[in-house]
Amino acid sequence: MENNTQVPDFLNKIINDIPKKYRYCFFVSLATGILVHFLMLSNKITNLDDLVCVPGVGGGKVLGRWFQEPVHDLFSAWSNPALNGIMAIIILSLTACVITKILKIQSITGAVLIGVMMITLPSTASNMYYMYLAPTFALSILASVINVHITIKYKFGFILGALLQFLSMACYQAYFGLSVSLFVLAYLLMLIDGMNNLLVIKKGIRSLFGLIVAMGGYLISLKFVDLSDYKGLSDIGHTAPVDILYAVARAYHRVLQYFVTSPESFMKGAPTLFNRILVVMLIAVIILLFVWKKVYSNLLRCILSVILILILPLALGLVYVMAPQLSHASTVMIYSYSVFYFFLIAGMERIAEAAGEKTKKAAVFFAGLIFIVLILEAYSSARMINNAYYRSYIAQNRVMEYYNRIFTKLEDTEGYQYGEPMVILGGFYPDPLPVSSHNMNGKELVDFEGATLEDLIFLPTNRDRFIQIFLGIDTGDVTMEQKDKLMETEEFKNMPSYPASGCTKKIDGIWVIKLNEDDR
Repeated sequence: MENNTQVPDFLNKIINDIPKKYRYCFFVSLATGILVHFLMLSNKITNLDDLVCVPGVGGGKVLGRWFQEPVHDLFSAWSNPALNGIMAIIILSLTACVITKILKIQSITGAVLIGVMMITLPSTASNMYYMYLAPTFALSILASVINVHITIKYKFGFILGALLQFLSMACYQAYFGLSVSLFVLAYLLMLIDGMNNLLVIKKGIRSLFGLIVAMGGYLISLKFVDLSDYKGLSDIGHTAPVDILYAVARAYHRVLQYFVTSPESFMKGAPTLFNRILVVMLIAVIILLFVWKKVYSNLLRCILSVILILILPLALGLVYVMAPQLSHASTVMIYSYSVFYFFLIAGMERIAEAAGEKTKKAAVFFAGLIFIVLILEAYSSARMINNAYYRSYIAQNRVMEYYNRIFTKLEDTEGYQYGEPMVILGGFYPDPLPVSSHNMNGKELVDFEGATLEDLIFLPTNRDRFIQIFLGIDTGDVTMEQKDKLMETEEFKNMPSYPASGCTKKIDGIWVIKLNEDDR
């Protein structure tokens, strides 16, 4: 008798049980991530920290990120883009689905836009530059977002949420601002949608309590760590009230600068143009929602909504309040700026729903315009990201080829044998890699955290690591103190600079290649 018993199709059941909008959100985000970051994923593009930190997490504990190491061990310690990069994109795609849930995005279009805007965010590319930590950063983002979701959804969700936020901060502190921004936006949307005011207030109090517990626990954990003063870290929790007031003002100012008045160098051109248009559109969305949803008809609802709107820019720039001595946050630190785009996506859906019969067509047309500008902003950011990746790729190859030419000179020196201690002395300037006629937008990457040009890869402090990793040559254990002493010798001073004959010489048992006498 034939046995018709089949193995249960668990995977098919799981996929079919997931609502279609989340499936689209995840897979479109994943595909977009692979396409946008393909150059980074398919090559090994190094940057300054990526060069000197692997295998490892870099600052880790001294930067207050004591949970990075155990999370980092789940992925490639050697900054492997095929593993770390893909895993980071998968995690961010899952995060986009959770954000879709938090903001009650109903349409597939809106859900897909959430993921697309996250993936094309400059901060995402900046994280990818630090490939050895990219999935760790992504998990930290996911933990912060899950905190928002479970705190809002469940009465006692703030307990687990606070723990997740605590661990997220122990991986990277700046994502605390992302959680706060999402909380503010979520409660604002609840008020606009007509949820009971007291219920929103209760949820808000639980959220605030959870955030305070997470931050308090994190600050206590720092008592057991010797912190560096890197970007104001050592001042967290030790700031005078007047400095906090200045930091609050700075947070508002920096957010305004980023989107409108004085954008980052890498945002030059189309990204800034579309951001400015989107700011105007968001103001229009807020006004339309207040009118069409009759937010003004309930005084408490109106007051609470206005307060949250005023708080939102502060939440976006909260990193400046967390580290008041920080004057300019890096691209990695401003991931919370993504909530600006999420607000537009949520508003785009809601104005189409809220419009009356007479204004329905106009509302749908306006929502369509928002969609188009968001897509254009995503494309312009993706274009900028790929230009940055390619510029760093070119810089890396230029430096590598320059090192090859230097070693050809050393190999031709009589008496030199591989394995003997050697050192390249002299800085990058005057520039041995003239790029004035082919700068390739290098100046636009000045503010792009992680994007590395020739001079940074060529720094004397990191030179040995580059040579050991990418050229496979053992430079020997020559300390910085020995290098300084060599540069003070008369033999070194009398040597001609590369590529002149005699630019290589053995001094005190160490082979020396002289670039110039300026150690920069």
